Amino acid sequence: MNPESSELPPLAWPEFTDETARLAWWRACIQAWREQWNNPAPVAPVNAKEIDALEQRLGCTLPPLLRRYHETLGALELAERLCSVTPAKYASIEPLLAAYPGIHDILEGASDAASQWALVNQLIAFGDYLSNGNLWCFHRETGEVWYFDHDSSPMLTQIFTDVGQYLDVLMFKCLLEAHGEEDNEDLLREHLGDDVVEEWMY
Repeated sequence: MNPESSELPPLAWPEFTDETARLAWWRACIQAWREQWNNPAPVAPVNAKEIDALEQRLGCTLPPLLRRYHETLGALELAERLCSVTPAKYASIEPLLAAYPGIHDILEGASDAASQWALVNQLIAFGDYLSNGNLWCFHRETGEVWYFDHDSSPMLTQIFTDVGQYLDVLMFKCLLEAHGEEDNEDLLREHLGDDVVEEWMY
């Protein structure tokens, strides 16, 4: 895609006037991402009944913006992979422990195992960083977004206050690649801070 195309959103953090504007920007970023590929993964909105069935399985509601995302956009294969509403091996929205059963091994004998288990049991995986076992999760009660890193300590780090913030950053990562700036982290570091970028990407 030509970086000078009028359809390509500018490489800048937007300020949203309302949720409709936010979703429109997400859609534009997804379109820019998809136009890089000869056979892009489809935008596939999900039927509300399938989301209702997922919430029944989880025993909790999805965060409102995550539900709106899947109802209106639903694209999963982006700069990072989002988990699907419908059951899919290794890549569906599900409790963190179901998504990564190896947590049993990680916490075996840990001095803070009780408190860690209390948190793990509240987390729902909704994003798969790069299919490397690291997962994005939302807290079923607070809606906070936690990053699960199976290979580092701490295992769980709270990074965003809600799913919308994570999706904004994911769309910006798509936009970086569409602009040919996939290796340029400066704008991410300015927006998120060095600590978050280091925890997330390294």
